[in-house]
Amino acid sequence: MDRTVNRHEVKFIINLLEAELLKRRLPALLKPDSHARADGSYFIRSVYFDDPDYTAYREKLDGVKERTKYRIRFYNMSDKVIFLEKKMKNGDMTGKESVRLSRRGAQAFLDGHRALPKLPGLAGELGRLRQGVWKPVVIVDYDRWAYTYDVGNVRVTIDMNVRTAPFATDAFDKRLLTVPVLEPGQAVLEVKYDAFLPAPVRELLMGVTKQRCAVSKYTQCLSILE
Repeated sequence: MDRTVNRHEVKFIINLLEAELLKRRLPALLKPDSHARADGSYFIRSVYFDDPDYTAYREKLDGVKERTKYRIRFYNMSDKVIFLEKKMKNGDMTGKESVRLSRRGAQAFLDGHRALPKLPGLAGELGRLRQGVWKPVVIVDYDRWAYTYDVGNVRVTIDMNVRTAPFATDAFDKRLLTVPVLEPGQAVLEVKYDAFLPAPVRELLMGVTKQRCAVSKYTQCLSILE
């Protein structure tokens, strides 16, 4: 079943010292993600789709207010939970539609199987694009520390070790050689919430040196291939 989520999303660049400070401070108020590994993180791999003109990539660089990206995402290199996602951006507001895929279904999108356009909902939408000129263009890897706060449906994430595998799109290959894409010592802080950011969370984040930015892990990874 397709699932849709809409909320505010704000991103910051922080240094690794601030990231470590937050990883110790946030659990005093927010709940750590229940799917995390022993160190509190989980690994994310995404493969993004785009057309031959790299429209999604160019629109992000050009600052187009309303834009869309498609990706397949899974966690800790396990194929037990795989999502096909469509992410829509409109200023600080972001919407996300998602649907579960099997390993076989995900591979069909990577390979461009002819039956994809006949699928329902979001899967059929990307299936039609995939049968046109869209293709998988880049892999994005990173380690994420995630924390939630029920009031305001807040989710705070810290993404470190952001990497890509140049010119590779075989998402299930565990032996891909990857390279870092952020400046040394940088991490990405993302804050997502519904109608408002509760004061206790805002106060926690105010004590951290951070630079608000429009960083996109997708464009960062694709940029190094130019």
